[in-house]
Amino acid sequence: MKLYFGFGANRDPDMLRAITGQTCLHFPAAINGWQLCIEHLNDIPRKVQSTLRRAWGGNFVSYGIVKQPTGRVSGRLWLLTNAQRRAVRNWEFVGTWSHQVAVKAEIKILGLKFLVDAETEHLARQKVEPVDGLQYPTFLVPKEQIIMTANNVRSFTPR
Repeated sequence: MKLYFGFGANRDPDMLRAITGQTCLHFPAAINGWQLCIEHLNDIPRKVQSTLRRAWGGNFVSYGIVKQPTGRVSGRLWLLTNAQRRAVRNWEFVGTWSHQVAVKAEIKILGLKFLVDAETEHLARQKVEPVDGLQYPTFLVPKEQIIMTANNVRSFTPR
């Protein structure tokens, strides 16, 4: 089992279900030391751009995080199986567009705060537009379209 911190679209239960094919246990969470930002299609690595352009045309934008000592990003902490975590890594182009990173996620249970070790991904490129990491719209692209895309990708990905 893996603890995964999801932000942006990956904090939405429907999105994680579309990526992994299953409902996953989750808690509201936040991470410190990271800045939420928007990355535009032209700033994404070229190898990934061509894949994204096929699905989205030129209108794709995405959230990412970059290291920022005073930053804070809200999201969800997910309890994932190894196979589910692998599906999220594939969806996020880990190793090409983003890189896996260990974070300390803060969760609250029964009014008590806990810091837990988790994984997430940060951007491989740094040309980004910083945004408020605490209050932000979950989806930058139409939710129905990205859910459908994730379902299609999962159905074609070998397990």
